Amino acid sequence: MKMFWSFLTLLFIVGCSNNIPKIEKSYTVSFDQEILSTLDFERQELATIKIADQWYYVRQDGKAMAAISNDQGQIDPFQEGLARTRINGKIGFFDQALNMVLEPFYDYAFPFHNGVAEICVGCQQVSSGEGNMLDGGTWKRIDRSGLVLEE
Repeated sequence: MKMFWSFLTLLFIVGCSNNIPKIEKSYTVSFDQEILSTLDFERQELATIKIADQWYYVRQDGKAMAAISNDQGQIDPFQEGLARTRINGKIGFFDQALNMVLEPFYDYAFPFHNGVAEICVGCQQVSSGEGNMLDGGTWKRIDRSGLVLEE
Protein backbone atom coordinates (compact mmCIF):
# COMPACT_ATOMS: atom_id res chain seq x y z
CA MET A 1 0.00 0.00 0.00
CA LYS A 2 2.91 2.33 0.78
CA MET A 3 4.24 1.78 -2.76
CA PHE A 4 0.84 2.70 -4.20
CA TRP A 5 0.80 6.06 -2.35
CA SER A 6 4.39 6.72 -3.35
CA PHE A 7 3.47 6.12 -6.97
CA LEU A 8 0.47 8.46 -6.75
CA THR A 9 2.61 11.14 -5.10
CA LEU A 10 5.20 10.80 -7.86
CA LEU A 11 2.50 11.14 -10.53
CA PHE A 12 1.16 14.25 -8.81
CA ILE A 13 4.61 15.85 -8.60
CA VAL A 14 5.41 15.07 -12.23
CA GLY A 15 1.98 16.33 -13.31
CA CYS A 16 2.48 19.64 -11.51
CA SER A 17 6.04 20.16 -12.68
CA ASN A 18 6.85 22.93 -15.13
CA ASN A 19 9.95 21.05 -16.24
CA ILE A 20 8.12 18.51 -18.39
CA PRO A 21 9.22 18.96 -21.98
CA LYS A 22 6.43 20.04 -24.29
CA ILE A 23 6.18 18.56 -27.74
CA GLU A 24 5.74 21.30 -30.28
CA LYS A 25 4.65 20.75 -33.83
CA SER A 26 6.83 22.23 -36.51
CA TYR A 27 4.93 23.13 -39.63
CA THR A 28 7.94 24.68 -41.31
CA VAL A 29 10.38 23.25 -43.83
CA SER A 30 13.96 24.26 -44.56
CA PHE A 31 15.39 25.21 -47.93
CA ASP A 32 19.07 24.77 -48.70
CA GLN A 33 21.53 27.43 -49.83
CA GLU A 34 21.06 26.49 -53.49
CA ILE A 35 17.39 27.51 -53.40
CA LEU A 36 18.05 30.51 -51.14
CA SER A 37 20.58 31.89 -53.62
CA THR A 38 17.82 32.13 -56.27
CA LEU A 39 15.53 34.25 -54.06
CA ASP A 40 15.43 38.04 -54.04
CA PHE A 41 14.76 39.27 -50.52
CA GLU A 42 15.00 42.95 -51.60
CA ARG A 43 15.79 44.10 -48.04
CA GLN A 44 12.72 42.20 -46.84
CA GLU A 45 12.71 39.49 -44.21
CA LEU A 46 10.64 37.13 -46.37
CA ALA A 47 10.79 36.06 -49.99
CA THR A 48 8.29 33.90 -51.84
CA ILE A 49 8.78 30.88 -54.06
CA LYS A 50 6.45 28.49 -55.85
CA ILE A 51 7.57 24.88 -56.09
CA ALA A 52 5.32 22.25 -57.72
CA ASP A 53 2.13 24.33 -57.39
CA GLN A 54 2.86 25.14 -53.71
CA TRP A 55 3.72 28.65 -52.54
CA TYR A 56 6.12 29.25 -49.65
CA TYR A 57 7.19 32.23 -47.58
CA VAL A 58 10.94 31.87 -46.95
CA ARG A 59 13.25 33.54 -44.44
CA GLN A 60 16.89 34.26 -45.23
CA ASP A 61 17.96 31.42 -42.90
CA GLY A 62 16.03 28.92 -45.05
CA LYS A 63 13.04 28.41 -42.75
CA ALA A 64 9.88 28.30 -44.87
CA MET A 65 6.13 27.97 -44.40
CA ALA A 66 3.68 26.76 -47.03
CA ALA A 67 0.97 29.29 -47.86
CA ILE A 68 -2.26 28.85 -49.78
CA SER A 69 -2.94 30.48 -53.12
CA ASN A 70 -5.53 33.20 -53.45
CA ASP A 71 -8.22 33.28 -56.16
CA GLN A 72 -5.73 34.70 -58.68
CA GLY A 73 -3.23 31.87 -58.08
CA GLN A 74 -0.84 34.13 -56.19
CA ILE A 75 0.53 33.54 -52.71
CA ASP A 76 -1.91 34.44 -49.95
CA PRO A 77 -0.78 37.85 -48.66
CA PHE A 78 -0.37 38.68 -44.99
CA GLN A 79 -3.44 40.49 -43.74
CA GLU A 80 -3.31 42.00 -40.28
CA GLY A 81 0.02 40.24 -39.81
CA LEU A 82 -1.27 36.74 -40.57
CA ALA A 83 -1.31 34.51 -43.66
CA ARG A 84 -3.11 31.22 -44.24
CA THR A 85 -1.61 27.79 -44.70
CA ARG A 86 -3.20 24.45 -45.60
CA ILE A 87 -1.75 21.39 -43.88
CA ASN A 88 -3.34 17.97 -44.30
CA GLY A 89 -6.39 19.62 -45.83
CA LYS A 90 -6.96 22.02 -42.90
CA ILE A 91 -6.35 25.77 -42.80
CA GLY A 92 -4.42 27.58 -40.09
CA PHE A 93 -2.79 30.99 -39.70
CA PHE A 94 0.88 31.93 -39.25
CA ASP A 95 2.71 35.18 -38.56
CA GLN A 96 5.56 36.88 -40.41
CA ALA A 97 8.13 35.11 -38.21
CA LEU A 98 6.66 31.87 -39.66
CA ASN A 99 5.22 30.81 -36.31
CA MET A 100 1.87 29.02 -36.32
CA VAL A 101 -0.58 31.34 -34.54
CA LEU A 102 -3.79 29.35 -35.11
CA GLU A 103 -3.36 25.61 -35.66
CA PRO A 104 -4.66 24.13 -38.94
CA PHE A 105 -8.11 23.08 -37.80
CA TYR A 106 -10.53 24.76 -40.19
CA ASP A 107 -11.90 23.29 -43.41
CA TYR A 108 -11.94 26.81 -44.79
CA ALA A 109 -11.05 30.25 -43.48
CA PHE A 110 -11.16 33.70 -44.97
CA PRO A 111 -8.32 36.13 -44.17
CA PHE A 112 -8.59 38.36 -41.12
CA HIS A 113 -10.32 41.71 -41.56
CA ASN A 114 -10.74 44.15 -38.65
CA GLY A 115 -9.47 41.48 -36.25
CA VAL A 116 -12.02 38.85 -37.32
CA ALA A 117 -11.90 35.88 -39.71
CA GLU A 118 -14.79 33.78 -40.94
CA ILE A 119 -14.07 30.07 -40.61
CA CYS A 120 -15.91 26.90 -41.57
CA VAL A 121 -15.78 23.46 -40.02
CA GLY A 122 -17.32 20.67 -42.06
CA CYS A 123 -17.64 22.52 -45.35
CA GLN A 124 -16.34 21.10 -48.62
CA GLN A 125 -15.18 22.68 -51.84
CA VAL A 126 -17.43 21.76 -54.74
CA SER A 127 -16.51 22.43 -58.35
CA SER A 128 -19.03 24.35 -60.39
CA GLY A 129 -18.90 25.60 -63.96
CA GLU A 130 -17.45 28.94 -62.83
CA GLY A 131 -14.94 27.66 -60.24
CA ASN A 132 -15.05 26.26 -56.73
CA MET A 133 -17.77 26.88 -54.19
CA LEU A 134 -18.08 25.95 -50.51
CA ASP A 135 -20.92 23.68 -49.45
CA GLY A 136 -22.25 22.74 -46.03
CA GLY A 137 -20.47 23.02 -42.72
CA THR A 138 -20.80 25.38 -39.82
CA TRP A 139 -19.63 28.95 -40.24
CA LYS A 140 -18.34 30.99 -37.33
CA ARG A 141 -16.28 34.10 -36.74
CA ILE A 142 -13.07 34.01 -34.72
CA ASP A 143 -10.70 36.58 -33.30
CA ARG A 144 -6.91 36.46 -33.64
CA SER A 145 -6.61 34.14 -30.64
CA GLY A 146 -9.02 31.64 -32.24
CA LEU A 147 -11.84 32.46 -29.84
CA VAL A 148 -15.25 31.94 -31.46
CA LEU A 149 -17.25 35.18 -31.37
CA GLU A 150 -20.92 35.20 -30.57
CA GLU A 151 -23.21 36.29 -33.35
